[in-house]
Amino acid sequence: MKIPTRDELRAELAGFDETRKKVIGGMLAIMFQSPEKARDRGWLAEQFTQVALLTGQFEAVEHAHEGVEVAQAWIRSNIDPVLNACFALFIIVAEDVQGDEAAKELTTSDAMLRALAYFA
Repeated sequence: MKIPTRDELRAELAGFDETRKKVIGGMLAIMFQSPEKARDRGWLAEQFTQVALLTGQFEAVEHAHEGVEVAQAWIRSNIDPVLNACFALFIIVAEDVQGDEAAKELTTSDAMLRALAYFA
């Protein structure tokens, strides 16, 4: 996967809807807590599914079987762009903190704040 430039990433994130942005936030929190797993696409896909289901976007569906279908369709159509954006943000934030003496004691919260700056 080619990592986009910072400007390309900002433009991509600006075009995402609120649900995608919520999922990215959840995914980044998980990735920053378990950075050793951030390159494992299978693990990321599992986490993505769990985070997507927790966004609350599927609660308005009246019948359970319809909810499953709606959720599966959303996950299939969004997993690649969202995980690609998550991975790009993860890498770019890591690059941002390399060589930054103040970042030696970087916490998950600090990393999240740096990542969220790309949504502005």
